[in-house]
Amino acid sequence: ENLKKKNKKVKNDKNILLINMMKLNKNLSYYIQSAIKNKNLIDAVGNQYNIKNMFVHKNTKSNFLNKIKQIFVKQKELWIYTTEQQKYATDSYSRYERYILEKTKNKNVDFITIGDRAYNFCKQNKFNVIKDFPTNTQSILAFELSQIIKILYLEQNYRKVRFVLNTNKNFKGSFTILPTQEFDVYKLSSSTLIETNKLDIKDFKIFPNVETFIDNEANIFIENVVNSLLIESSFYTTKNALVTANKIIKDLDENIMKLSRQAMRVKRQNEIEEIIMLTSNNKNDILSESDDGK
Repeated sequence: ENLKKKNKKVKNDKNILLINMMKLNKNLSYYIQSAIKNKNLIDAVGNQYNIKNMFVHKNTKSNFLNKIKQIFVKQKELWIYTTEQQKYATDSYSRYERYILEKTKNKNVDFITIGDRAYNFCKQNKFNVIKDFPTNTQSILAFELSQIIKILYLEQNYRKVRFVLNTNKNFKGSFTILPTQEFDVYKLSSSTLIETNKLDIKDFKIFPNVETFIDNEANIFIENVVNSLLIESSFYTTKNALVTANKIIKDLDENIMKLSRQAMRVKRQNEIEEIIMLTSNNKNDILSESDDGK
């Protein structure tokens, strides 16, 4: 009876996970496509007007001073590390933490953390955490996080902004979201979903001016990418929970079937014993009646 109750509860959890996955997948597709459109537009305008914008690419000219700087000055980066609460006993984050430790050597790195595990990992390894969020509440968090990233990227002169999350789309790595030229859309979305048509903007009029237009478009791009990555983190965690739930349901079904078979065998054994007992009693009654007749 307890197994049946547990089985029913896990199946209800599975149905909730399936509904959540459908919602997340729909939102994920929307934000990815929006981010891709932003990037394509930024690239098209930047190429057409030869605009050098901080959001698009950092100054990496190969002059003597930059070479000296690269040797003696640690590259400054902003990393966002997000972890989710995991309902079932799994360790999905160790590989990313090994990656972080390896890639942040000899770099000046600041962190924004999302989730308790991310925060504790950074503190244990003495990383500088400039902002932490306890949970990934994407609908609330995305806008605030986007604003923080934009301000810090410009004011603190970070070379790159990286995003680390648990996903099979980037199994042991990170997503570079800024500068936009280094954002690899193929990591986040299959090539079939990416619009590859190059925009022809020669006859377009850009208002109020090209530089402001790219700044505004970059702001929207950052928010769309952050939404995409936060949803992807939740989606992959939900997907893993669904896989685990299916395994639990399968195991419970097998155990329930096994117990049912055992109960059926016991029932049949008892029925056989009752038949034998009744047959034996009838036989004794017949013998008793025969003896009385004598």
